Amino acid sequence: MIDRRIIALGFFDGVHIGHGELLTRCRELADKHHCKAAAVTFSKHPDGLVLGKSPELINTEADRALLMQRKYHIDEVLTLPFDQEMMNMPWQDFFDMLCQDYRASGIVCGHDFRFGAKGMGNAARLREICGEIGIPVS
Repeated sequence: MIDRRIIALGFFDGVHIGHGELLTRCRELADKHHCKAAAVTFSKHPDGLVLGKSPELINTEADRALLMQRKYHIDEVLTLPFDQEMMNMPWQDFFDMLCQDYRASGIVCGHDFRFGAKGMGNAARLREICGEIGIPVS
């Protein structure tokens, strides 16, 4: 199978309707670009490390993956550790990791998604950097 991926980014707690829109868009882009549809999530909610308190979760990591795969036809759910290293990673390094290590050939995220050290990465920066290297972003 093709190992390039269109990657949806998020924690996907609860896999609610808003997440469903992102995952549906991920599937559409993956089909259009002949890639796998993948979701990248984290082993622990980032708020636990960033704010010192994790929100109560509606479902388990396995439940979230199953929902994404069954309901939204996501081929892979990639769970990354959320630790000090991840929390302090510059946003550009996180993006490079997605492209190099996880073969991201496109990115989907919510308008309010933030990533990288101090949340410096955002949808606008993703739009800009994806445009520079010529991969789709939504």
